[in-house]
Amino acid sequence: MKKLLLSLVSIALLNSCDDGNLNIENINFDAVSAQECSLNNVVYKINGSQLLLIEIPENSLAYENKVGDKSFTINTTNKVIYRSYNNTVSSASICSTIPPASPSVTEEWNAVAGTISIHTTAIYSAPNTQTGAIKISKYRHAISFNNITFAKPNGNQVYETFVFGDFDTNATTLPMNFNPDSIQLCSTSNTLYNAQNGGIEGLFIQNLSNNLLDSSVLGTPKTALINTNNENLLSYRLFSLALTLGGNSTYFCASTLPDSPTVNEEWLGQAGVTNTSGIIEVTTSTNGSGFSHSIHLKAVTFSNLLTGSTFYYGDDILIGTLLTAN
Repeated sequence: MKKLLLSLVSIALLNSCDDGNLNIENINFDAVSAQECSLNNVVYKINGSQLLLIEIPENSLAYENKVGDKSFTINTTNKVIYRSYNNTVSSASICSTIPPASPSVTEEWNAVAGTISIHTTAIYSAPNTQTGAIKISKYRHAISFNNITFAKPNGNQVYETFVFGDFDTNATTLPMNFNPDSIQLCSTSNTLYNAQNGGIEGLFIQNLSNNLLDSSVLGTPKTALINTNNENLLSYRLFSLALTLGGNSTYFCASTLPDSPTVNEEWLGQAGVTNTSGIIEVTTSTNGSGFSHSIHLKAVTFSNLLTGSTFYYGDDILIGTLLTAN
């Protein structure tokens, strides 16, 4: 009799919990990489005959190359969909403007509640063996779902935490390719710049310390720290269009930098630390009746205030050899 009562109690407990969630089907995409459809802004994973996709409108900047966290409420705009097919599925089944007739969908789950969380970090290259430079190679977006509810044909299925995985986007290539002979000093301001006419990038130092170009000190390196006391403000700009430079660049030498061409990215040199980092070093020698100033940046790190990213320019980079008459 006791065994019978125990069995009846167990059955009653099971029935009281029956809300359509007892038939749990686990889906797992851990072993596959995320891909993207450029046409419809869908990020997806394929595992044989199974597909898991995320669709967030492009204007939401979900996968923007910006370090930090974002979250999106799952709804009819921000979608998460799981599909099972009757055969192996390919990217053409998701990314084509006209989906192929085969394979066909055998089951589909649409997420109806929950949150898409995206944590973005910068991924770096190995240090350059010659300069020590460390560049950003890509940005990694770690995607997970929190309290996601899938509406299935036989009822709802809930995951408190479901890790979708990583989706990588390429970082913008910063050429940082400067001819030392192209360096110039503005005659109307103490701005030093290196840029090519017709180029799309410029490196410049505003409010250059007066002692750095002192021609009375020959052979002995003169140093100053970047971005201290409103002096030696180091910047790098990548432009949308080619620069037009005159004999004395109207762009870099203007009291207020022009709005055109548009700046795609701006990186600022981090403040220097004595004998450690962020150092401008200038060595002056005679050059005929004038002088030659060899200008180096040592252990400089650039930061982007908009993206929260940084990169290391190098241990010792020659940015120019400036010729002056005195």
